Amino acid sequence: MEVIAEGNKVLVKNITYKEKLGLQGEFADVYRNGTDRVKQKEFNLLLGNVAEIAFNDPEKDLKKYDYDLQLKILTKTMMDYLGLSDSSKKEDGD
Repeated sequence: MEVIAEGNKVLVKNITYKEKLGLQGEFADVYRNGTDRVKQKEFNLLLGNVAEIAFNDPEKDLKKYDYDLQLKILTKTMMDYLGLSDSSKKEDGD
C-alpha cells in the first residue's frame, strides 16, 4: 500500500484483519474522551503500533524523515488502515 504525506510516497505493508481489529480497539481507547483530551503519550504509542504493522524495521525505514513528517506518515497510515481517510473511503465505495 502507498501512503503520501507532504509529497513523499511511502510504501507500507497491508494490514491483516486481526491487526485491524486490534488497532480499532486501541484507537477507541486513545480517543475515548474525545479528540481534545487525547494524551500525547497514548497517541504516540498508538502510532508506534501502526509503525510496527506498517514496516519491517520502523526505526530504520522512518529514520530519513524528520519527526513531524514521521508523525504525519504514521497518522495517514493509521487513517488508511482504519478506513477513516478520504482515499480509503473512495476505495471502499463510500
